[in-house]
Amino acid sequence: MELYFSRNTSPLSRLIQYFTKGKWSHNAIKVGDYHIIDSRFPGGVRIRHFDLKDYKVLEVEGDPRKALKHIEKRYDLRLFFWYGIKYGKPWNDPNQMICSELIAEASNDENLRGKTPSEQYRYLKNREKVIKDTKR
Repeated sequence: MELYFSRNTSPLSRLIQYFTKGKWSHNAIKVGDYHIIDSRFPGGVRIRHFDLKDYKVLEVEGDPRKALKHIEKRYDLRLFFWYGIKYGKPWNDPNQMICSELIAEASNDENLRGKTPSEQYRYLKNREKVIKDTKR
């Protein structure tokens, strides 16, 4: 399964990088030659035409079809804000999803749950769970 870890210069991307103290503000899963599945505000979980600009690709074990069952879920703003303060239990709505939850759902690694895109990237790189690492 190919995972894309990305960032851009938008205020939201920079805000995510600032509060999560990480390089990556978003991640997605490849589902075709020109398509990804991800969760973005405000649209939520969708299959989109590949439009990422500044990204790294990690190939890991997992099944992108597991992410497909979440199409149409709304973006989880409460969990997004919780990651900014990390106070108490995560403010998670099981009927909504952020991008890193989608990655955790499709992976075969429970340790990816509850992590930001940057934390997932670091975990995968440090645990040598990467099949292939490509910078684009």
